[in-house]
Amino acid sequence: MSGYYYLLCLLPPMPEALGEKMRMTPGEVTGALMRNVHPEHLELTHALLYGVDAFNWEQADQGRDLFLEGGLVSRKDLTDNRDLPAFIRAFRDEWERGIGRAYPYDRLWELYYGYAHDVAERFGCRFLIDYLSWEIQLRSSLAAVRIRERGGHVDDHAVLDLFPDRDFSHLVTRLRGAGNPLQAERLVDEERLRQIGRCEGSAGFSIDAVLAYVARSRVYSRWESIAGGFDIETYLWHGGSM
Repeated sequence: MSGYYYLLCLLPPMPEALGEKMRMTPGEVTGALMRNVHPEHLELTHALLYGVDAFNWEQADQGRDLFLEGGLVSRKDLTDNRDLPAFIRAFRDEWERGIGRAYPYDRLWELYYGYAHDVAERFGCRFLIDYLSWEIQLRSSLAAVRIRERGGHVDDHAVLDLFPDRDFSHLVTRLRGAGNPLQAERLVDEERLRQIGRCEGSAGFSIDAVLAYVARSRVYSRWESIAGGFDIETYLWHGGSM
């Protein structure tokens, strides 16, 4: 119960509202985490942090100069194809053989989510099991709405269809009523924060609480980065990461 008392007291509280300044950068949060995480929780920690690296690989592979702090792979290692996690290496190998997907990077996220969920299940990590399944289904549900509106095939974009369907209809209705894309993204992130709280559990100094902190910090740091002005296309790419 008290395994991460020191670490969670070391990490600053979240801002009161989206858009306010974080007291630590994502890179500093990851640094504090990696210095203090217990060896038995290292693989779980990697499973969450590699989501940033999946996003960075997707951007770099498409020639976009957009790199988020807080992952485990440096920009140089990403450029040099060095010390990459296994799921990125697997995606790269599949890419060379040809990926039969409407959007090839759906396969990258499928490989990442599959790896992360397998780690969560193996260690019985309640936060990652619950939050990852919710995040995967949210991604799929929002993609399905966009694809249906454009007349595409939903099955072509399915990512890791392992879980019972969740009902996101209320959120989708609110998104359709949003005044602009940024407002819609804010609604999604507000729902994401609520879900992190639901998945965190009641053990205040557990590994679940630590991982919930990291997931929550990503949402707040994203909104800090756009508080003083932003490019909408960059923001929407950014908002697509876990």
